[in-house]
Amino acid sequence: MKTLLYILHSGQRYGTERMALATLAHLKFKANTVLFAPQGPVQQLAKEQDVLFYGFNSWLELARQLWRYLAHPELCVCSTGVSQALMVSVLALLRGKWPRQIHIVHGGTDEYLSYGRKHWLQYLGIELIAVSEFVRTRLLAHGCSDKHITVIENFLTTQQNRRDVFTKPGITQVAMITRIDPIKQVSVAIRAWCNDPSLPALRICGTGWQSKELQAHSAHLKQIKWLGFVEHPNQELTQCDLYVHSCANEPFGLAVLEAMDAGVPVLVPNRGGAADLVKHGETGFYYQAGDSHDLAQKIHWINQLPASELNTIVANARQQLIQRFSAPQQIASYACLCGIKGINDE
Repeated sequence: MKTLLYILHSGQRYGTERMALATLAHLKFKANTVLFAPQGPVQQLAKEQDVLFYGFNSWLELARQLWRYLAHPELCVCSTGVSQALMVSVLALLRGKWPRQIHIVHGGTDEYLSYGRKHWLQYLGIELIAVSEFVRTRLLAHGCSDKHITVIENFLTTQQNRRDVFTKPGITQVAMITRIDPIKQVSVAIRAWCNDPSLPALRICGTGWQSKELQAHSAHLKQIKWLGFVEHPNQELTQCDLYVHSCANEPFGLAVLEAMDAGVPVLVPNRGGAADLVKHGETGFYYQAGDSHDLAQKIHWINQLPASELNTIVANARQQLIQRFSAPQQIASYACLCGIKGINDE
């Protein structure tokens, strides 16, 4: 049986980590799957999904574990960091074993760190998986060859609770689920509410090192609630009438899919990976990226839409989830690249 190692560069529970675990949880019935990650909250998530987990606190600890696994005859290694992929290549050379290597590019807002070094890997025969067309275009812009890139978009694995259908127009609660860091551009939303206090209530789920700064800046606005880390964000989503995404450089935007799945209309910037997830006026709405005034105007406009139109948007988004972001289709693509057979037999 094939052995699949998946190495994460972070031990958190953000989109990258959750997608790694979702992939391994689906493939564990057809392969021996192992997750390597720095010690952190992802370990508990791995336990909940019954995925074998090895935590490491140093490169030496990781190298020791990889050295042992490199003896396996049928091995595929997925990595998310360039240094990890290079480490596997060096160890494989010393071992005299050359496993299949896949490098998964989730992207980010730092161009060089997220995309600028990835072209090195193609010379080692390492295939790149881009989690969106946006990520693919950035890789191409930084010298990667198209023949070494496969796009496998992120996906949702389980259906969550859904918001009740709209029976009347009006947006009373707006949700945001995000890290509170400058790269996530939460300040765009905060400026919108500061400049226009007539906007509806805003509930922000997430933590980050910019939290204190933005909370202090918006302390005079009682309609903004800072909820911190939320274990089950779906419960917040189903209580809201609109989901707002603030990052215009987002490579994907998993929370946008989660809002769609919860039956909540989404409002996203008109550029970046999140924009690729939405068709304006059909599966969601756009506002001018980085423009807090336009964000406020779009919320007021959506507030006036009839309930029937909002329900149509929600239904279209739901259909897109089924057709484009289904777990079986994306998992089958991962299995094919990793050389895992029999995944379509389930």
